[in-house]
Amino acid sequence: MELRSRSSDHPQPAAFSTTWAIKPCAVSQSATGTGPRLQLWEPRNFEWNQVRTPIRSLPDGLEGLRILHVSDLHMQARWWPVYDELIERIQRDPPDLLLFTGDFVESKRNHVPAVPFVHRLLDGFTARLGCFAILGNHDRYHFAPRLDGTPVTLLNGQTARIDHQGSMLEIIGLPGVHRRDLTNEFVASCGSKAPGTLRIILSHYPDHIRRTGSLRPDLFLAGHTHGGQVCLPGRIPILRHDSLPRRLCSGVHNWNDTWLVVSRGFGFSGLPVRAFCPSEVIELTLTRTMR
Repeated sequence: MELRSRSSDHPQPAAFSTTWAIKPCAVSQSATGTGPRLQLWEPRNFEWNQVRTPIRSLPDGLEGLRILHVSDLHMQARWWPVYDELIERIQRDPPDLLLFTGDFVESKRNHVPAVPFVHRLLDGFTARLGCFAILGNHDRYHFAPRLDGTPVTLLNGQTARIDHQGSMLEIIGLPGVHRRDLTNEFVASCGSKAPGTLRIILSHYPDHIRRTGSLRPDLFLAGHTHGGQVCLPGRIPILRHDSLPRRLCSGVHNWNDTWLVVSRGFGFSGLPVRAFCPSEVIELTLTRTMR
């Protein structure tokens, strides 16, 4: 595995496109269990949503690659039984990649009490090709050193390149914890996608997909919205904390030939309640064609 940081010594303006198109979703989806319509005080139960994701230019060596997308744990100084269930499920059949899109902890002011519990959970994470993560707005910058010694590799403005069965995987972690941390300079520094490469972008914010279209990612994974956390029946979000259309607050969507994958997250933010918006993890299985 090769890990690279993007240099900003010679910044160049990025040509961001303001045009975009959303195409009908053409993925095969299934769920293991149905999450509760109402959750109070603690995360209880969760959905394990499996999505078969067709990628036209998928390299031969990546056919059937399984990616587990986890996001928004918002952990505090306590351990809930559902964390044991998550660890057991991951270890029962480890994915090829485990990708986390920010907000390990809930408290923005003092994450220290939650750190032992975060470590206990992350120590249970496993994936054949590695576990990679970015920070979220609740983590702030000072949480990064707390990931040292865990199975998780932090990609804060960095790119991991993995050669797997003669095919190249490229995972770009967008920088920082605030929307403003993503700069034209950084996007320009990433360069064009090499032929025969699967490019994945990790972003805490779904609407950053508007600013990274020039990178032509195959997958764009994000969190932050919690799917609304408190929704109307039918999972219609009241608040989405993002500038994308309301229906893109969660789920898998085709955006200009990129699969936009927005997790509803695992924990709570603010009020300890979820309504019509169960916690989830998303398992993506990559394929060239639908079966």
